[in-house]
Amino acid sequence: MSHIDAMRDAFSEAIQKLGGQAHFAQRLSTDARPVSQQLVSYWLKKGELPAELVLRVELLTAIPRERLRPDVFCLPDDVEASAA
Repeated sequence: MSHIDAMRDAFSEAIQKLGGQAHFAQRLSTDARPVSQQLVSYWLKKGELPAELVLRVELLTAIPRERLRPDVFCLPDDVEASAA
């Protein structure tokens, strides 16, 4: 599975946990940053959730940030090796 496919799968799982794209959009929307179902659909097609929303999604769904955006929230290989 490619990096993008893994992110898309985690994102899709998050959407399902919140009841679909429309409910996902409602739960993420704030006065400062409204989110529409169409925007969620675009992000899913693109294969990635915007990094600034990852922590909110992690709190709402319990899906780890490392799964949602491993390109942003990951430990470098050399740090992972020394931590083990």
